[in-house]
Amino acid sequence: MMLRADTSVVIPTWRRPESLARALRAVLECRPSAMEILVHVDAEDNATERLIGPRFPEAVRWFRSTTTQGPGGGRNLLIRAAKTPLVASFDDDSWPLDADYFAVAAELFHAHPGAAVLSGQEVRPGMEAGGRDGGLRHAACYQNGACIMRRDAFLGTRGHLPLRQAYGMEEADVALQLLDAGWELLYAPALRVYHDSALEHHSTPAVNAAHIRNTALLAYLRYPVRYWPLGVLQVFNRARYAASMGRWRGMAAGFCQIPGALWHYRKERKSVRAATIALSRRLARGAARPATVPPKATCDRAATPGDKVECP
Repeated sequence: MMLRADTSVVIPTWRRPESLARALRAVLECRPSAMEILVHVDAEDNATERLIGPRFPEAVRWFRSTTTQGPGGGRNLLIRAAKTPLVASFDDDSWPLDADYFAVAAELFHAHPGAAVLSGQEVRPGMEAGGRDGGLRHAACYQNGACIMRRDAFLGTRGHLPLRQAYGMEEADVALQLLDAGWELLYAPALRVYHDSALEHHSTPAVNAAHIRNTALLAYLRYPVRYWPLGVLQVFNRARYAASMGRWRGMAAGFCQIPGALWHYRKERKSVRAATIALSRRLARGAARPATVPPKATCDRAATPGDKVECP
């Protein structure tokens, strides 16, 4: 009988069937394998399940939406539907590099009971994968396409907003909520994930606009009022970065989208503590000790949360 890890795999997808097929094949090659694989096909994608489903007739549980959920909304649905305590999150163009991915993750979670998320080592085209023996480090954020999380920790948050373009918002939002609840986020180089993307889409007008808009949205929804000036500064810093990269198209649209986004999601506002913003900022600057096996107090989650971080 095949040994299975007590882990569910979740993958949101939209109009990339062949890339999804590669990701599914790689996940299925892991040993031990995942307990289940859940895929969410977002609205206005009528081809993916029809084209890919017959290739994986028993391996995948398919979910679909008639209204746009974006990658975050898809993950919300899939994580709620998962049946295991650990959930491995991938994009439809990312997959494990090592066959023992799920086994290693389970061992690390056992050694670090205060960790909500293990963020893996992301390897993109043209990059050489690093070694797996580096120590864990505390992190301010994580990559949804290359991480494993505790399902109960995620369900203790408000989850992701259903944004089609979630850049600058998706992981950063949940990361703040997890830190605010006293959980740890750890970077784990032993968990290597290949991300088949050179991120060239980050220069498109839609993504550029979304990143500016979402930077403002994150600050409005999660920052205490005293930190709103920081949020304003971060919006302009994001625009300055885009300009430095020659990404002028979409900048004006991003600023114009801010008022409507804040109003549309106003009922989602629930700020974290000021101490959490401070902790997140310290972690983002790398001002944290390497993670060690936590003492009992940490295992009981008697942690002191802190501040804020921004994800790519």
